[in-house]
Amino acid sequence: MFDRGGLREFVAVVEQGGFTAAADILDVSTSFVSREVKRLEERLNTRLLHRTTRAVRLTDMGRIYYQRAREIHDRIEALESDMADLQELPKGTIRITAAGIYAERYVAPALAEFMIKYPEISIELDTRMDVVDIVEEGFDLAVRMHGALPDSTLVARKVARRRVMVCASPAYLARRGRPETPDELTSHNCLRLPHMPWRFSYPDETRSVKVQGNWKCDDGRSLVTAAVRGIGLVRLTDYYLDDELRRGEIEVVLEQYEVQDACTWIVYPERKHLPTRVRFLIDFLAERLKRERS
Repeated sequence: MFDRGGLREFVAVVEQGGFTAAADILDVSTSFVSREVKRLEERLNTRLLHRTTRAVRLTDMGRIYYQRAREIHDRIEALESDMADLQELPKGTIRITAAGIYAERYVAPALAEFMIKYPEISIELDTRMDVVDIVEEGFDLAVRMHGALPDSTLVARKVARRRVMVCASPAYLARRGRPETPDELTSHNCLRLPHMPWRFSYPDETRSVKVQGNWKCDDGRSLVTAAVRGIGLVRLTDYYLDDELRRGEIEVVLEQYEVQDACTWIVYPERKHLPTRVRFLIDFLAERLKRERS
């Protein structure tokens, strides 16, 4: 156990309002608490507490010291908890939400690797396309393609940058021409996800271009199929398009106008102490998902 030299006892006296109550909460004798606090004051060469028969009050120096001591105390508690946890393999259930094809292609294989490494872990994976309220629905973490956090109690850890590309088949481009600027998209057939604006980066700003087309769908893979068949242009994240690009079934256009703010994020509730199993998985996913784009 880390030798806190009276720090733990001092914090307990302040927060419990006296030496006897502090001794009860620490499960030690009152004389021990008194002796440790006195030893702390002697080491600091300053009085931290005004003692009377009825109450204990902080001195001015004691008030300053308590603020810092509370922070140090919490860090030591967390360190000792971590060291205890690390002596055992993580175990228990982790609930995760990750959307659609990204979950299928990248998250699920990473989770399988994690479970092989830690066989006492159980996984519950939700692949809804909706942005889930992870606090309300009791998820431990989410893997998301954006970092907008309407709830300030969430923490977002950026894992990797992603490309959002406009693509079309060679046949479509031969028939309709290759757009050279985003403004030219108004004369093209654009295959769209509902509520996803077509955003582009210009030298002085990022702005959306209003596009139209004869195919709207909430499934990105269906839009890619339509684009491969030459029906129109599609704007999607790279993980939808990589295979077709590699096979030459589609080509990238307007590359110089691509926005640079698309990222993969791991999002989780802000907690004083994350469960060991969740912390291990966050670190594992961060490394694994970063590698798949390198």
